[in-house]
Amino acid sequence: MNDNWTRREILGSAAVIGAAVGNAGLVAAAEPVVPAAPRPAGASDPARSPFLQGPYEPLSNEQIVIDDLRVEGRIPPELSGTLYRTGTNQRFEPLDPSRFHWFDGDGMVHAFRLKDGKASYRNRLVETEGLTVERAAGKALYNGIYGQSDKPQLPLPAGAPKIKVVAGVNVIRLGKRVLALHEAGPHYWELEPTTLETLGRFNFDGQVDGMLTAHPHFDFAGNEWLLYALNNEKKFLECFAADPGSGAVKSKHRVAMPSTPWNHDFIFTPQHYIFFFTPLQWRPWADDRIPQGKSSWFVNPKEGRNNTILFVDRRTGKATWLRPEDSQYRLGHFLNAYQDGEDTIIDSGLVAPDPASPRPSFSLVPQLDGASAYGPSQIWRFTINLKKGSIKYRRIGDFSGEFARPNETLLGQKYRYAYMPAAHLPAPGTRGFNCLAKHDHATGETRFQHPAGRKDLIAGESVFVPHPRAESEDHGWVLALWQDPRRNVSELIILDARAFDGEPAARVKLDHHVPLDFHGNWIPDRIA
Repeated sequence: MNDNWTRREILGSAAVIGAAVGNAGLVAAAEPVVPAAPRPAGASDPARSPFLQGPYEPLSNEQIVIDDLRVEGRIPPELSGTLYRTGTNQRFEPLDPSRFHWFDGDGMVHAFRLKDGKASYRNRLVETEGLTVERAAGKALYNGIYGQSDKPQLPLPAGAPKIKVVAGVNVIRLGKRVLALHEAGPHYWELEPTTLETLGRFNFDGQVDGMLTAHPHFDFAGNEWLLYALNNEKKFLECFAADPGSGAVKSKHRVAMPSTPWNHDFIFTPQHYIFFFTPLQWRPWADDRIPQGKSSWFVNPKEGRNNTILFVDRRTGKATWLRPEDSQYRLGHFLNAYQDGEDTIIDSGLVAPDPASPRPSFSLVPQLDGASAYGPSQIWRFTINLKKGSIKYRRIGDFSGEFARPNETLLGQKYRYAYMPAAHLPAPGTRGFNCLAKHDHATGETRFQHPAGRKDLIAGESVFVPHPRAESEDHGWVLALWQDPRRNVSELIILDARAFDGEPAARVKLDHHVPLDFHGNWIPDRIA
C-alpha cells in the first residue's frame, strides 16, 4: 500500500468535518442582494468535482445582507442572539476543478440574527492570509490541504504563507470575541460580530505550540474552555484549558506522540481529555506534501489499521494509552462523555469500513451521487474501564446519523437527549441526511423531523438552545439549516425540542442556498 489515497478515498473523507467563516478589508462595500434563481438539481458535470456543484455549489455573492427575512410561523421571543453557521465557499476557480475537495474551499460565515420575533441574515468570507494573497493575484494560487492534485504548486509571491488555511470549520465566542476556526494553523481569526469583517488573528498570546483544534468544548461545570493543539512536525500534543472571558491559558499538558495522526475532535469528562486516533496520518506543513501536489492525509502501513485511544488527566497531565484490537472504525464527531463509577461512557458518531470495499476507508458517509464504498455513519456508545483495561461498545438506535450534539450545558456529564441530522425513510434520489433525529437514551426512542412531510430536504447540523428558564433537559429549541434541492434554496427551521416531531415553531426563508456546511453555534445576546 502506498501513501497516496485514491480519488474516491479523498472525496469520501469529506463528510468527516465541520466548518467556518467571514471576510475583510480588501472587499468592497456590501453588494446589493442578487438571490440565486431557484432551480431544480440538474445532472452533475463529470468534469467538475461534486463539491463545486449541486448542494455544495459556492455562492457568488460574498456579502449578502437581508434585514427582514420572511418567516412562516413564530420565532420564540426568548431567542435573542445570532446563529453562526460555517462552511466552505471557494472564491476563485480551483487550479484543478475536477479534483477539488470540499474541505479546501474558502471559509464563509452565515449569520442569522434573531430578535423580537424577527430574523436577518448576512454572509461573508473569512479573510485568511492565503485568500488575501489570491485576491491580490485575482486567481487561485494554492494546492488544497486535503485534496490531491499530483501537480507541484507554482511559486508564490514573496511573503505568502506556504499553504492556504481556509478558516472553514467552526465559529465560537470566547469572551467578547467571535472566532472563526480551522484545524491546520496556529491561530484563529477574530470576526466583527455583526458585519463579519475579519479583524485579525487570535492565538492565545502564543502560549501553545501547534495546529489549534477546530472543535474546542466548553465545560459548563468547570467554567472553562478545553482545547488542544497538535504539532505533527515535532510530534507532540498539547491539551489546555482557557479562561472563558480573557482566553488566558489556565493549564496545559504536553504529550509525546508516537505518530503524526489526523485528529478532528476530542471529548472530555471531569477528569480526562479523551482522543481516538485512527491510522490516518496528517502533515499539512511538510514540504514534501501539499507543495508537491500530495494530500496532507496519507496512510502509513506501519501504523496498522486499528485505533489508539488516549486519556490525558486534566489535573496531572498523565497520559494513558489503549490499543484495542479489531478497531477498524473511525469516530467522526463526539456527542458526549461522562463518568459512571469506574466506567467512562463515550458517545460518538462512528463509521466502519464496508466489507465489500477493496480497502478500508477512514471516512463518514459522503453525500455524493453513486454508490458509496463506506458503511453508514451511526451513533455508538463506548464503555471504557481504565483500571481493568476493558473496552465495550454498542450501537445506539437503528438509524444513520452524525454531527450529533446534546444540550451542551451537560457536556462532560450524564445526559438524556441527543440531536442530529440523520437518514430516515429516504425518498428516491435523496442525498445524505434527510431529517433531524432526537434520541432518548432513557427510553431508547428516536423521533424524526421531516418538515411538511418532505423526505428529500437535506438537513444540516442542529444546535440545541436551552430555554432561559428551562424546566427540563429538553426544554428549549433545536435550530438547523435545511436545503431544498428542488429549488436550490435554504431555510433556518426552529423546532420546539419537547415537541420535536411536530410542526416547526418557525421556518425562516432564504431566496438562495447556503452550500452544505459543517459547524456553528448559537451566541445569545446575554449570557446567563
